[in-house]
Amino acid sequence: MIRAGYGLVWIEQTGITTPFTVPQFPFLQTTSQRTLDNVNPAFVLSGGPSVAPIALTPDAGLGQGVFTVNRDLGSGYAQQWNLAVQRELTRNISFEVAYVGSHITHIGIPDVNINQLTVDQLAIGSPLLQKVTNPFFGQIPRSASLGDPTIAAGQLLKPFPEFLTVAPYRKNVGSTVYHGFEAKMEQRLSHGLSYLVSYTHSKLIDTASSVFDASILTGPVANFPVADSFNLRRERDSSTGDIPNVLVASSTWEIPIGRGHNLNPTGVWGVLANGWQMTGIILLQSGMPVAITQTTNFNAFAGFGVQRPNLVASPDLPSDQRSPAKWFNTAAFQVAPQFTLGSASRNPVRGPNYRDADIAFIKHTRLREEMDLEFRAEIFNLTNTPAFGQPNGVLGSSAFGTITSTATDPRVIQFGLKLNY
Repeated sequence: MIRAGYGLVWIEQTGITTPFTVPQFPFLQTTSQRTLDNVNPAFVLSGGPSVAPIALTPDAGLGQGVFTVNRDLGSGYAQQWNLAVQRELTRNISFEVAYVGSHITHIGIPDVNINQLTVDQLAIGSPLLQKVTNPFFGQIPRSASLGDPTIAAGQLLKPFPEFLTVAPYRKNVGSTVYHGFEAKMEQRLSHGLSYLVSYTHSKLIDTASSVFDASILTGPVANFPVADSFNLRRERDSSTGDIPNVLVASSTWEIPIGRGHNLNPTGVWGVLANGWQMTGIILLQSGMPVAITQTTNFNAFAGFGVQRPNLVASPDLPSDQRSPAKWFNTAAFQVAPQFTLGSASRNPVRGPNYRDADIAFIKHTRLREEMDLEFRAEIFNLTNTPAFGQPNGVLGSSAFGTITSTATDPRVIQFGLKLNY
C-alpha cells in the first residue's frame, strides 16, 4: 500500500498578545529616574521619585527602548508533505517506511533590534565610542541615558538615534525546514505478545528556535537574540529542538504462567485472569544542539543583541574523551574582540544523548466474576543511566563546556494495588 499527501496550512503568528489586549503607550513604557552627576542622588527616598509616565505626545518614548509592529509582514504559513509505503509481513506483523517534510514560512524572529549599526559601520572601531555633541539635548528627558549634552558618536549612526533599542513585536521573516525518514514495525497482540518499534532519522533547520522573550513586558530585553539584525542568514542552523535520531521500542507480553480460565478463554478477561503481564519501553535519542555565546558582548553599544565567539577548530570530541567535566572541545572557541562578529554559528555543538528504559510487571488475580485485584511492580530508568543536562555554552564562564545537572531521576521502583470491578 502506498499513500502520499501534501498540505498547505496557514498559521496565525500573533506572538505576545498581552500588550495588545491591555494597550499602553506604545503598548507599554518603562520610565526611570537617574542621577545627573553620579554624586547627588536621583531622589531622596523620603520624598519618593518625581518621574512620571510620559504623556501621549509625538515625542513620547524619546530616549527609551520602544517596540514597533510591521503590519506588512502578515502571518506565517506551513507546507507539509509525506510519502509512506506499508507492507503486511504476516497476519499480525506490519512494516512501514515513510518520508515526511515541512516548510514553515514567515515565523517570528526573537529579540531583533532594528536600531543597530551595520557591520561596515561597526568596523569603524574606537571612534564610535568618542563623545560628540548631542543634537537631541533638550528634546530627550534628562532622566534618559540619551539625554546628556554629549553622546557616543556611534549612537548617531543608528537608524533611530533618538531611541535605544527598537524591537518589533513580531518580525515574521524566519523559516523552518524539516526532513525526516521514518521506519516502523508493529505486531498486534498475538499469542500474548505485541510490540512496536519505530525509528526516525531527521533534520530540522531554522532561523529561530526561541520566538519571543519571556520578559518582553519589561521592555526590549535580549534573551536569545540574533547576532546581526540585518543579516539573518547568520541565524540559519540546526534548530535547538533538532534530534537527528530517535529509536523507540515498546512491548507487552502476557507471560504464559499461571493463567486462569473462564467461560470465554479466548477473550481478554480469560487472558488476564490470574496471569502475569510484562510491559516495557526503551527510548534512545540523539543530543540536542547547544547555543554558544561569550560572557561579554563588546558590541552592545552598537545595538547588537549578542556576540558569538570565533570558531577556530572542530568543537567535537571523540566519545571516549567526553565527560561531564568537559563535554566538547572548549579550545575550539576564542573570544571575538570588540567591533567584530564571531564566526561561530548559532548552535555549533550538541549535548549528550538520552537513553531510558522502563519496565512493569503486572499480576491480575481473579477474585470473583468481573472482579480482580491488580498488583503492579514498576521500574523507571531500569539501567540507572544518568540523563545529563545540556553543557554550559557561555565562553568566559568558569563552567564553560561542563555539565552540572541531570534531566531525569535515578532508578525508581514503585509498587501498587488496584481493584478492578
